[in-house]
Amino acid sequence: MISPEEATRYRDELVAVLQEDAHNEERILHRLDQIRARGGIRAYAALLLILTRLPFEEGEARAHWEAILKHRAALAKALGREVGIRVAALDYFVAVNRQLTGPRIIDLSLQERHEPASPIDPATGLWNASQFLASLQKETRRAKRYDLGLCVLYVDLDDFRQINERHGDLVGGVLLREVGILIKNKIRDIDVAARVADEEFGVLLPGSERMGAFLVAERIRQDVEKHFLRRDMDGRPIGMTITIGVAKYPEDATITDRLLERAEQAMHQAKARGGNNVGLYYRERRNFIRFSSDDGPVRIRIAPQGREADPEVLTSSHRARNISRSGLLFESDLPYAIGVGLTVVCQDQRDGARLTLPARVVRIEEIEGDTDRYEVGAVFLLEWEHQEAQVADFLRRGGLAAAE
Repeated sequence: MISPEEATRYRDELVAVLQEDAHNEERILHRLDQIRARGGIRAYAALLLILTRLPFEEGEARAHWEAILKHRAALAKALGREVGIRVAALDYFVAVNRQLTGPRIIDLSLQERHEPASPIDPATGLWNASQFLASLQKETRRAKRYDLGLCVLYVDLDDFRQINERHGDLVGGVLLREVGILIKNKIRDIDVAARVADEEFGVLLPGSERMGAFLVAERIRQDVEKHFLRRDMDGRPIGMTITIGVAKYPEDATITDRLLERAEQAMHQAKARGGNNVGLYYRERRNFIRFSSDDGPVRIRIAPQGREADPEVLTSSHRARNISRSGLLFESDLPYAIGVGLTVVCQDQRDGARLTLPARVVRIEEIEGDTDRYEVGAVFLLEWEHQEAQVADFLRRGGLAAAE
């Protein structure tokens, strides 16, 4: 049996069916059947629950709707004038079916004017944008007061507008709701998920560090990809994916609006790399420092994550080209995937001082003229400002310091 919460999600779509052609009985039934078939929802039960507050199973609700339409025709004939669908439904349940003892057919237009604004987005069941911003302000104050981590995810649906145009607004609404459910299933009770724009979502992760937020984002991305590969429409998978940007307080921004902007920037950067991936925000550095892995006292070695303990793995198959405080560019004969973890080891040959940094691949391109070599860009997964200072110190050790 349908719940009030489930019915509310479809309220605007279902009420629009009555408004678009309220006197065409066949069209009403046809449109309700379309909604039910395409969206997989209990359309008849949802609309009756919205209008009368009476819960029915879908089959029983369908029978009531057909009876209501017949009763409306009989009323119109007896009264010699048109009868509205809500009036017919009220009279049917009071005088014919007798299930309403305290009639309460809802005037939807009055309800919209007088009910206080809901913090829930009706299309997805998540918080709406204003509630999300209020939560973000509260969590940034809390993170500052108690010196806690806080990360923001900015989620965008890849190619959603084309999918929406191909399958229609109704299907698009169902897809948005499913994405909302998938996001909600991958976060904790203390986290906040919201729809912040048309096909964009925001997620707050209180008490989280950058790497933990990346893992949450990656789990959401993978779950959405798998779900929509299995989700058929017109006999073929919908194949919808998402792209996510991650920003962290206070390293990336200390102001609420700016922190959300940083996460959105990271999302757009990830989108520019082809979408369906997770991007971490890092402040851009204008000058990458030219570096040779073979000359100078400081040596840079790169290895797949988890292999740093094995000196044989730190091989010449990876050759550093450019390095900055926030990342590096290197050549490799391995075709890394976007998002793969790396270990970067900086070692001073004079005194053995060593700095080990986790990194994440953010782009990869074949080197022109050499199909067996790749140019790989990676960002350092730095949690605190002092780690960036450590990178700068190693650059200065080799005489590689540069102005900001």
